[in-house]
Amino acid sequence: MKKIKTGLVAIVGRPNAGKSTLLNAIIGEKVSIISHKPNTTRTQIRGIYNSVDSQIIFIDTPGIHNAKDRINNLMVEKAFEAMEMVDIIYFLVEPGEIKGLEYRKIIKLIEGKDVKKFLVVTKIDSFDKETVYKTAQSVFEDYKFDIVIPVSSIKNINIDKLIEVTKDNLDYGERLYPEDDIVDVGEKFLIAEFIREQIFELLKDEVPYDTFVECELIEDRSENLMYISAAIYVKRDSQKAIILGKRGSSIKKIGQNARLTLENFFGVKVYLDLFVKVKENWEQKDEYLKIQGIL
Repeated sequence: MKKIKTGLVAIVGRPNAGKSTLLNAIIGEKVSIISHKPNTTRTQIRGIYNSVDSQIIFIDTPGIHNAKDRINNLMVEKAFEAMEMVDIIYFLVEPGEIKGLEYRKIIKLIEGKDVKKFLVVTKIDSFDKETVYKTAQSVFEDYKFDIVIPVSSIKNINIDKLIEVTKDNLDYGERLYPEDDIVDVGEKFLIAEFIREQIFELLKDEVPYDTFVECELIEDRSENLMYISAAIYVKRDSQKAIILGKRGSSIKKIGQNARLTLENFFGVKVYLDLFVKVKENWEQKDEYLKIQGIL
């Protein structure tokens, strides 16, 4: 069997550093949900990059932040766990990033890992070159990274270069996944994430953080029609009313947008049946954290 470059890469950084956007740009498909709100990613998402000469597993992680409750502590633990199993760590920073407690925590964690470390300066399409350069220079003063690469996931700047340099720093091995796999999560988990993404996008208050989604049923009704039934969980009746919206307008919009994402991903028509359930303090119950891959 032909040997190829293989390995695991952890993508770490503060909330909203562009981790999920970078993963999607590398894979070339939406495999991790994106939102302007911090802490959208709640667990590890493994995207699988395949080429004729390589297979690289990129692990998107929750943003490392100063957690104050159980669910956020578990999210940060998932990010820490990712750094224990990989060959390369990407540390993502935005141009002009403030060196606060979260930044210092990540630098300290990186220092203790005996793997290659890349400093990836993200979102360079939105900042001037001087700001990008000064950010890289400032971070490099705190830790001497093996590689420094500025990228734009939206404009696809230096993404190919980042992949090639990553290959150069990996050993030869065999594929861990079939060549046509692009993500290492089940269909139900991925569907729930795509729906939750739309909740974050459409509802601008605190409700998104008090929700999670469970995909309860998937059925192939025909060769070109997939039926999906999913429940949106909230903590209070008042939040249920917000999710539903006046005369069901909000949940209808969530469903419409999620359906388009699902149809694009699966390549078939989707009938999406959404409903809302109230479950007080779900974040304290292990069974609901397990559904989301947090526990």
